[in-house]
Amino acid sequence: MSALRPRRVAFFTIGQSPRSDVVPEMAPLLGEHVRIDEFGALDGLDAAGLAALAPRPGEYRFANGVGDGAQIELDAAAAEARLAQVMREADAAGYDVLVPLCTGTAIAPMRTLVVEPQQVVDHLVAGLAQHCRKVGLVVPLEAQVDAFHMAVPLECATSVVHASPYEADAGRAAERFTQAGQDLADCDFVVMHCMGYAERMRQAVAQASGRPVLLSNRLVAQALAQILE
Repeated sequence: MSALRPRRVAFFTIGQSPRSDVVPEMAPLLGEHVRIDEFGALDGLDAAGLAALAPRPGEYRFANGVGDGAQIELDAAAAEARLAQVMREADAAGYDVLVPLCTGTAIAPMRTLVVEPQQVVDHLVAGLAQHCRKVGLVVPLEAQVDAFHMAVPLECATSVVHASPYEADAGRAAERFTQAGQDLADCDFVVMHCMGYAERMRQAVAQASGRPVLLSNRLVAQALAQILE
């Protein structure tokens, strides 16, 4: 009997690949039989290419990490268009699943199965929120707080705070996650609404809030594990 074909998943980031902050958090949940390839919307772009994706005044923006560990902010619409281009190039390469590593991007239709993190996370949260008084959400940028919206509306109140997973100053980052947890202590549960948040960040918010805290990349990985089993 021949060996089963390894399952193949392609991860796409709106920043640069590889995502050493995200994929290692997810890979152990997928299993050794899954082959992972990574692609980035910013891969191969020079300074002029990056400048073309800079946020426009008043427009929604994304935060992402780049290869040197720094945080970069991108215009949401321009980043989504670039991401769609990169995903289309991989769409005919025989992958079992395509996964954009962002919980806030609009994804163009593909022939390959796409697991869209925002849809996975937001629909699960909406289901859990049916019997809640208030849900807390943590997003990377202060500018995202007022403009933040779920893919599906929640029936209960929400409280949105910011804490960047790409903050280079470890001390400042720890303070911000602690403050985020304290600000959300009156919520029924908290969602870390960015694929860049790591387990240590989730633990910091959980300890400070005393509330259950859900990590987006883990929710997506657990769904993927069953699809790729």
